[in-house]
Formats: sequence, structure tokens, C-alpha cells
Amino acid sequence: MKEWRLIDTDLGHPYYVTAAEEAISLARAKDLVPDTLHFYRRDPPGVSVGYFKKVEDDVNLDYCKENIVVIVRRMTGGGTIFTDKNQLIYSIITKNQLGSGVEDTFEMVCNGIIEMLKKFNIQTEYKPPNDILLNGKKISGSAQTLKKDVVLLHGTILLATDLDLMNKVLKNVDLDHVTTIRNELVNNVPSIEDVKKGLMITFEDQFDIKINQGELIRSESEMIIELEQNKYGVKDWNFKY
Repeated sequence: MKEWRLIDTDLGHPYYVTAAEEAISLARAKDLVPDTLHFYRRDPPGVSVGYFKKVEDDVNLDYCKENIVVIVRRMTGGGTIFTDKNQLIYSIITKNQLGSGVEDTFEMVCNGIIEMLKKFNIQTEYKPPNDILLNGKKISGSAQTLKKDVVLLHGTILLATDLDLMNKVLKNVDLDHVTTIRNELVNNVPSIEDVKKGLMITFEDQFDIKINQGELIRSESEMIIELEQNKYGVKDWNFKY
């Protein structure tokens, strides 16, 4: 049975947690660290821009500036999303093949989340290639990339995200098709910590691995600082398109 590492940075600045994902990926590519499951939340709220997206097309920039909503471009493609402290983000960073390809890997991870939510009596469904629906509305999405033989797959679980703020921040959000677990199941919302524990157990069973609590190594911490200062905290990167 392969052993993975858990890194739980929990609440973090959008620049920091985005830099952490890349730093962990780079360390994994050099075999300095094992495959890693990374949990985090963003505080202050953030807009995570897909790698190829143009910020101005998707984001109300003046509102973000006035209300301290941080804009950061991520490594993976896909759409522009809003993230806050009431939304759990998970990252799977691995050199091991989880599925037979991109879509199969998405399906495996999404099905794992669906099984985890069943333990809280929350019935959801998989919408290919990378979404999870509750009562027909999206409560989870994911994206992935492959660099230097390392897969980075990350996704969201919208527990109690501020949809009103999301609607003000993003230009193209459709609240008829996006929701949160709290909105749909007012009295049946698991805590952030319970969801973390549930995901760990589910992924262990699903991928036949053992996940152990770990810490960032020195080179990862140093790389995070460098990436914050020279990439994710820099306008040229975040507004490159």
C-alpha cells in the first residue's frame, strides 16, 4: 500500500495557497516528497482564474477592488470561479496514474466525493466530465493538469459559500445552476473538518493508499515565498491574457 502525505493549510491567502499547490507539485516532480493530498480554504475571498481565461471577461474588477476580493490565476484550465472560507478546496498531487486518462480520473475523484457525501445523507450525482450536482445544481467542480509527470487535480466543495458575493464578483455566474449544500439542505451541512476526514477515508479506500499527516519541507516553504513574490502576487501573471 502506497503512503501519501496530507498537507492541511486550511485558511490561507489566495496567493499563498495557489503558490503552495505549485511548490508541492515541483517538489513531487523531484521526488523530494510523496504523493500529497492538500486541503485549503481561501481567506480573504478569491477569484481563481482558469489558466487561459481573460480576467476582464469574467470578473467585476471594480467590485473586487472595493471589497478586497483577491484575483489569482491558477495553473489549470477551466472556468473562473469564486472561492471563500466556506468552501473546501482539495488538491491531489501525484505521480501515480489514478485513472486510464483525464476523464476517467475526473470520474473516479468525483465518484469518491459522491460516496463521501452519502455518509452525511447527502445524495448527489456526477455530471461529466468534472462536476457534482445536488438537486440538479452544481456544488463541486474540478480541474487538472499534467506537468513533469505530476498530475495536479483540484476541486471545490461548496458547503456554505456566499452566493450573493459570488454573483457580484463574477459576470457570468448562473445561480439557477450553482448552489451550496447549506442552501439545499439547511439542517444537514457537515463541518469543514468532517468533510476533510471523510475525503481522506474515501480516497484511502478508493486508491488503496494510506494518508499520513505531514508538513511542508523547507524547499517547499521557500518556493511558496518565491512564487508568491514573483508569480501569483504579480499583476503580469494574473492578468496575462
